[in-house]
Amino acid sequence: MSTPLPVIANVSRVVTKVVDRVAGDRAEVPLMVAAATVEALKNHGITAQIFYGPAAWVEILENQQAIWAGCWGKSLHFWAATTTGEIVDLNTSVAHRKRGHSQPQLKAIYSPPILWSAEVPSFYRYIPEGIAEIELTEERDKKQFKTVLDEIAEKCRPALLRGDLEEFPNEPILCPGRKILDDSLESFKHFDRALGVQGIPQPAPI
Repeated sequence: MSTPLPVIANVSRVVTKVVDRVAGDRAEVPLMVAAATVEALKNHGITAQIFYGPAAWVEILENQQAIWAGCWGKSLHFWAATTTGEIVDLNTSVAHRKRGHSQPQLKAIYSPPILWSAEVPSFYRYIPEGIAEIELTEERDKKQFKTVLDEIAEKCRPALLRGDLEEFPNEPILCPGRKILDDSLESFKHFDRALGVQGIPQPAPI
């Protein structure tokens, strides 16, 4: 069973906004994003867990070249997954804001949409290695996460859903059934067009 679209809209909008505001850039804190996603879904009666492992996705560079980016080798990525098999990664749409460790000189301008689907297109790769928990030791991190959780508790509740009027974040998002919702800049359209010309780079890193 897929997560209802109003819940996807509510959780993706609230979590992306609050983590970007509190942490400065959610692309830098994937574990916090995944943990916040799990908590927000719990408020809607949906069970999810944080997974970790290598992950990769295709990004488009300034010269329109398609490359693989992500976390593999000594780097790990974090994402959420529901008990119905949906992978939820609210960071892929902003992954291009972060320079790669292996080739920091390359600047990407497009990355894939937010992923919220059990069907995962071939421009993403996820290999779950285990289930993670968030354990914060620094006082600053604890305060940031508490702020995130407080806002989720306030704004992610079934009673607040507005059905078809529920607002999605202004970022491309891939929903269940391969339904693509683009942003106001048509970022996915540009990503998809470049990918159509270049093709998915081979071989994939994971």
